Amino acid sequence: MGVRMWGGASWGRAALLGAVLTAGVAGAGSYRVKVGDTLSGIAVRTGVSVAALRAANSRLKSSDAVQAGWVLTVPTSSAPRAAAPVKAGTYTVRAGDTLSGIAVRTGVSVASLRAANPRLKSSDAVQAGWVLTVPTSSAPRAAAPVKAGTYTVKDGENLTVIARRFGLSVTQLLGANPQYRGGKAVWAGAKLVIPPRTATASRAVTVRATGSRPGHWAWPLPGYHAISSDYGERVLDEGPEMHYGVDIVAPHGTPVRAARSGRVLESRADLERGWGWTVVLEHPDGWITRYAHLSATLVRAGELVVQGQPVGRVGNTGRSTGTHLHFGTYLRWDPRDPLSLY
Repeated sequence: MGVRMWGGASWGRAALLGAVLTAGVAGAGSYRVKVGDTLSGIAVRTGVSVAALRAANSRLKSSDAVQAGWVLTVPTSSAPRAAAPVKAGTYTVRAGDTLSGIAVRTGVSVASLRAANPRLKSSDAVQAGWVLTVPTSSAPRAAAPVKAGTYTVKDGENLTVIARRFGLSVTQLLGANPQYRGGKAVWAGAKLVIPPRTATASRAVTVRATGSRPGHWAWPLPGYHAISSDYGERVLDEGPEMHYGVDIVAPHGTPVRAARSGRVLESRADLERGWGWTVVLEHPDGWITRYAHLSATLVRAGELVVQGQPVGRVGNTGRSTGTHLHFGTYLRWDPRDPLSLY
């Protein structure tokens, strides 16, 4: 993907806020259908129900089929609704709902919904009218003081989740269980050796005060510096993978702030690639930043933002193992370790 650049050596706040926004956005209260869109996907992306989209667009009342280029009226803000703090409770499935969409709407993970609702364990299909149990939180339980011993793997767990539960790194866990090196998956019922904890899995980083000088970076979660997963290789159920960013632990709903001034490239639910609700910003010197697994986005594609402006809220959407912010940095789409910039 090419990086669009803008002239000028620096951006002032007034210039940013006064610029004319283009980027093909259909306009406030509307959505332009893209190739491959479905009505249920548009409903998740815009944060409204399929029924609400049908009611606002007469051409949809007899069919769910959509065509690229149509401009649909969105009855409420197309920014996703911020998920309220989730208490143990229920959710009634509405027409057009999907399990991943319900997970986004309620602020918990798909795995947590499956675990709390036995009828979902064999299929992700949901039916209008079903009443689903919504668990209190999909965040991993706080680690109790750990002694060396064994642990029986539960359904849906992987090495990353288990390591975080016991305050260990994946490397420490693999050191005690070498049979799982090389990306071998663990299965429910397997016995793992839990080594004595010698370090905390989440570590704090020190961030220098950067101010707002052009070219300097602001931390996206002021006051929260615990890193639960570093930039680099890690092991998940599917095997080893590169983690192109850092995971910063913070409470659900914490405002996420732009690390630099820039233009919003994406503000959407990217469930296909596992990012969940995500915001991607493009900066004028070739840098790009991603803010993923959000519970809500607070900006629109094409909008110009200034450093420190809230662009979303911390969540646990998409392919996520707990409540946190995935923060990624790229130079002309070449991934770079975010911590090397501070």
